Amino acid sequence: MSEQVNGHAASGVEALIERLRQQGIEQGQREAAELIEEAERRADWLLQQAQQEAEQVKRKAHDEAERLKRAGEDALKMAARDMNLQLREMLSRTFADRVKLLVSDQLDNRAFMRELIREVVLQACGNADLAELKRIDLLLPADFVGLEELRRHPQAYRASQLSQFVQEELNVQLREGITLDIHDGKGIRIRTNGDDAEIDLSDRALAELLLRHLQPRFRAILEGVIR
Repeated sequence: MSEQVNGHAASGVEALIERLRQQGIEQGQREAAELIEEAERRADWLLQQAQQEAEQVKRKAHDEAERLKRAGEDALKMAARDMNLQLREMLSRTFADRVKLLVSDQLDNRAFMRELIREVVLQACGNADLAELKRIDLLLPADFVGLEELRRHPQAYRASQLSQFVQEELNVQLREGITLDIHDGKGIRIRTNGDDAEIDLSDRALAELLLRHLQPRFRAILEGVIR
């Protein structure tokens, strides 16, 4: 009897152990499955985060590239504009220097100066408005008259021979009240009634007058306004 009881007891313990082992295995499997599922969810989340961060980095890189591109284009445009302005300014200065040189060369031309002085003298003698002026002083360039002659007879030449020289050179008769003198420089200067104010027909004044008329048109050509 005792042996039968002991056998049943042993069998019950073994069954309990088996049941507990089975329960442990099932619990372990469930926990393992849950861990795997959680790991997969975590992996999916990490992958999504990585993809989002990658997209952000990509957008930032694209935006930065676009910014650098625009900055580069703006810098190139500004450099081109500055170079264009500098080129126009250089060409304008060169044009102005060329006009001044041409005027200066023209006033060194004796034939041109003869015609210029002749025209001024004729206007002074024949113009009705100028005829009302009691005194007109014409200042001629010393180079036109001749420096050597002036050095030899400065006072006499200025007092009388200058008028005689101009009348012989230009074949015109000076009216009363017109006096002639010389000045250092090129071109002609005209004073009326002994005033300090002058009509300046020097090379500098004539060049400035021409440039006021020509430079705006030259700039318009450079800018493509006039073709």
